[in-house]
Amino acid sequence: MKTIRKEELVNRVAEHTRLSKTTIWRVFDAVIEEIAKALANHERVHIARFGTFDLRHYPERMGVHPRTQEIIPYPERYAPSFRSSLTLKRRIREGK
Repeated sequence: MKTIRKEELVNRVAEHTRLSKTTIWRVFDAVIEEIAKALANHERVHIARFGTFDLRHYPERMGVHPRTQEIIPYPERYAPSFRSSLTLKRRIREGK
């Protein structure tokens, strides 16, 4: 599987939309920043036909250090998650 980096993504969008790469960079950075701000405020971000960015809650738990067998607490935390939409899943399945 090939990895497409931000620069390549910006190039493709610029070619597709015929907007300047500078404009695409600014918009791309702004979208990412707004998604991050929303998640930091415990808000869900839904992008139609793409998916939903959300937070997963992991409660506090106890764990074991593998080398020393010492019991250590893992604090409560939130982690970002992404669930793809059915439309996106279908497009991937169909290869389009």
